[in-house]
Amino acid sequence: MVKILFILFFPLFLSAKFQAITYFPLETHIIKKITQDEVRIREISSRFNNQYEELPFSEVSRFSNAKVFFHFGLEVEKKYAQLIKNRNPELIVVDLSLNIEKIDNNPYIWTDPLLLRQMAENLYEALIQIDKSKANLYKKNYEKFLEEIDNTYLKIKQKFSNSEVNTIYVLDDYWEYFAKRYRIKTIQKDKKFLHINEIPELIKFTQKNGIKNLLFYDNYDHNIALSISSNLNVKMIEDSIFKDNWQINLFSLTDELTKNK
Repeated sequence: MVKILFILFFPLFLSAKFQAITYFPLETHIIKKITQDEVRIREISSRFNNQYEELPFSEVSRFSNAKVFFHFGLEVEKKYAQLIKNRNPELIVVDLSLNIEKIDNNPYIWTDPLLLRQMAENLYEALIQIDKSKANLYKKNYEKFLEEIDNTYLKIKQKFSNSEVNTIYVLDDYWEYFAKRYRIKTIQKDKKFLHINEIPELIKFTQKNGIKNLLFYDNYDHNIALSISSNLNVKMIEDSIFKDNWQINLFSLTDELTKNK
């Protein structure tokens, strides 16, 4: 009888889905590129927030049932990982940014397609250790994801090669890896309104360097971005690197930067 039950339930053991945690939806989107629906994913937050917020006890309890926490190596994520691991010492914590060279104090590596490739490799290597029974499926999806990343990189490279985008203004450092990969110089402006006395020299500098775009992150900086944009005659572009779909994010950013005003 025991043998019969084992035979009946053995396929269920093989196909059982384990539970994983991510911090915000972009991470879930990337992880599902390889796992598809083979992993049940819970998100700590429905949107990115770089500030640590205390979780209700009930939420911590639910997250502590997970087998693994996949994250991008952000400081806020490390705090949540420690919180949950304190409840569940068996939790596997996978930093997808491991062994990737970073700019000082700048963890936003996924904006560079070739660094995202390395993150995908870290994810794949972790998955085939955690869930060996699905290694072949993960390999197939991993290779497909690499092809998607490579095609994205090449399409963006082609678009910039046909443009005159060499230097841009930014209000934050979110786009440094993206800009570095495509050989675009970024000049970070202070988040303050321009003084009337500095405008003439800034106009000369802007024109001399062919700067036509200003990147800013969200509505909080809108008025400052508007001030710089109107005084220096550059296009203001609101962009978030934290939106759910990494590929659409990068294509949208590229289109905005290469589009004429």
